[in-house]
Amino acid sequence: MIAADSANHAATLREQTLWQRRRSLRFHSVNMTNFLFDLVSNLVLLAIVLSACHLCNRLVPGAALNGAHVFVALISAALLLDAALTFLVFADAQSRYGTFSTPAAFVERASAYVLSAVAALASRYVARRARAAKTNHNTLAIRTSPYSESHLPM
Repeated sequence: MIAADSANHAATLREQTLWQRRRSLRFHSVNMTNFLFDLVSNLVLLAIVLSACHLCNRLVPGAALNGAHVFVALISAALLLDAALTFLVFADAQSRYGTFSTPAAFVERASAYVLSAVAALASRYVARRARAAKTNHNTLAIRTSPYSESHLPM
């Protein structure tokens, strides 16, 4: 039985034309291209949000915006709106928006959202650890009283 199935599979592969094989590979590459485009566009938006928050923190004296948290909030809102569009709006007009209304397409977009949010939080964590490691080595402790020490940056 197994030999017959493998023989049938081999015969099917021989009967396929080169175009049919490329078409199946192309379908997967188009899906991967859409995912990579979503991921790259989200990472570009991350860079824009981080730059805007850094600029706002520099220009406004009392501002303390965390760019990674702002980006995660924006991505969460985008994910909720994307889910609403996919399963409510596009689902009603399947003939017009068939490729966007599939759950598989939503999973690709949602995974791009999640990966970019993880990248934002990971970059924040790495930056905070690097800043803490950098500032801990360059502090000078001055003994002012038996109970406290003052730390001055060098």
